[in-house]
Amino acid sequence: MDIRSLRYFIAVYEERSLSAAAKRCFVAQPSISTTIAQLEDDLGTKLFLRHSKGVSPTDSGSQLYPHACKMVSDLSAMRSLFTDTLTPLALSISLTPFLSGALISQVIKTMLDEVSGLTLKLVDESESADLRFTCQRYATDEDVFYPLWEDDYVIAMPLDHWLADFASLSIKQIDKQPFISRTPCDILESWNYLMQKQELTTDVRAQVKTEEYALDLVAAGLGISLIPEHSARGRSDLCLRPLNDVKLKRVVGLAHKKERSFPAHLINTILTAKQQLLVNNPPSDTRLT
Repeated sequence: MDIRSLRYFIAVYEERSLSAAAKRCFVAQPSISTTIAQLEDDLGTKLFLRHSKGVSPTDSGSQLYPHACKMVSDLSAMRSLFTDTLTPLALSISLTPFLSGALISQVIKTMLDEVSGLTLKLVDESESADLRFTCQRYATDEDVFYPLWEDDYVIAMPLDHWLADFASLSIKQIDKQPFISRTPCDILESWNYLMQKQELTTDVRAQVKTEEYALDLVAAGLGISLIPEHSARGRSDLCLRPLNDVKLKRVVGLAHKKERSFPAHLINTILTAKQQLLVNNPPSDTRLT
C-alpha cells in the first residue's frame, strides 16, 4: 500500500467509475484496476462491487475512504512544510515531434506533481532547452541521458488488411506493399538498410511528419506503416503486428548537457517517472487487434 494507490482508491470512490477515475488521474484504466486489486489483496477485503454502470463501494470501502483522505491530506501538509525552503525552478524542455505525446504527458505530470515550485516551458526541438525529450541514439558524449521507456516498432495496418491474418510478419511480406512513410523517423536509416539488403521495396503512397497523421492514413486504408507500438495504443481502428525476423526499437528519455546541473530531487523525480511509466503502461500483446 502506498500513497498512489490511496489516491487511485479515492478517485474511484468519488467517481464511482474506473474509467472516470483513470481520466481524473491521467492514467490508463488497467492501472487503476490493477492498483485497486492489489489494495484489496493487501487489506484482505473487497472495496468495490463492479456492475454495468460502474462500481459501488462496499462497507469496507466506505470505512477506508475517510482514512485514505486523511493520509493523503497529511502527506500534502507534510510537503507544504518545506515549500517555502525550496527555490522555485523554471525549466525549458524541448520535444521531438515523433515521440509519444501520451507518455511525455505522464512524465511531465509526475515532474509537476512531485517538484514544488517547478514551472515548465515546452519548446520545439530546434530551440535550446535545459532538458530534451529525445531518443538515446541522438544523445552525444556531451550529454547525460536518463532512459524512460522503450518503443518496439510494429507494422500498423487497417483492421481488414490481409496481413492481419498473421500473428507476426516477416519483413519479406512488406515487399511492394502500399506504405505510409514518416520523416523524420529515428530508425528510418536502419529500416531502409534492411529493405535494401534484402532487395525489398515499398510503394510509398504518402510521406508525413507525425505518427498521428501516419496512423490516420493507415486507418483510412491508404497503406501500412512502421510505427512505435506505444504511439498506436488506444487506436481501435488499427491492427498491429510485430516483425518476427527484424527487431527495431528505440530508447526514449530525457537528456541534458553534462555541464548543466540540476537539483537532486528533480533527478529523483525523473527516475520516479520511469517507474510509474512501467506501472501505467505495461507491455501489450501486439499480436492482437
